[in-house]
Amino acid sequence: MKNKISVVLVVYNQSCEESLTCQTILQNTVQPDTVLVMDNSTGDFSNVAFCKAQGWQYHSMNGNQGLSKAYNAALDILDLGGGAVVWADDDTSFPKNYFSELSVYLEKEPEKLLFLPTVFSNNKMISPSIAEKYRVISVGSTKELKNRFITAINSGMAVRAEVYSSYRYDERLFLDCIDHDFMRWCRQNKKEICIMENVILQQSFFSDSRPKKEQALARYRIFSKDFQIYASKKGNN
Repeated sequence: MKNKISVVLVVYNQSCEESLTCQTILQNTVQPDTVLVMDNSTGDFSNVAFCKAQGWQYHSMNGNQGLSKAYNAALDILDLGGGAVVWADDDTSFPKNYFSELSVYLEKEPEKLLFLPTVFSNNKMISPSIAEKYRVISVGSTKELKNRFITAINSGMAVRAEVYSSYRYDERLFLDCIDHDFMRWCRQNKKEICIMENVILQQSFFSDSRPKKEQALARYRIFSKDFQIYASKKGNN
């Protein structure tokens, strides 16, 4: 039986037509069964029309409600069945073989619940990585992850639907540490991980650009608040 693949793409003040993620999903040799766009935008970017043209689902969050709320709303909307959810930001470059390779992994690794691509930004591997206390430590190779606590960023991560029968994202976290909080829960609950070493994604980050001072300060305030909530939880590893 084919594993159903649903993509959840969260956009923020971005046109889907101009989104790198949307472009590279459409360029894939195999298309996902469902794409659900969760729109956190504070204005109209014509995303309803774009999604309709692609046959994608669209849901407005009526303003920027934060990433965790968008994730949870998506889980309530989707008819997951026994498939898998792929999480995506609006600035991720998916390789053309992403969904075909994911389908193979889902089939050949039935006991694994999390499927992690290798993600690079500015020629540096940023995910998966090592979780140590309150730090995230980058590695140069997936071989360095052996016998360590593994964490990963959400974008490009695929999770079997059964995981969400007992998990929802912490809505106190607005933007940051949501992925590491989820990965910590998965470790604590012994959810098995598969690293898809031959599936490579390219990711852009806010910090990779040159934001204005006011933007950088606002971004830091969000991170600081989220990190304090994340760090306050017991059992970081």
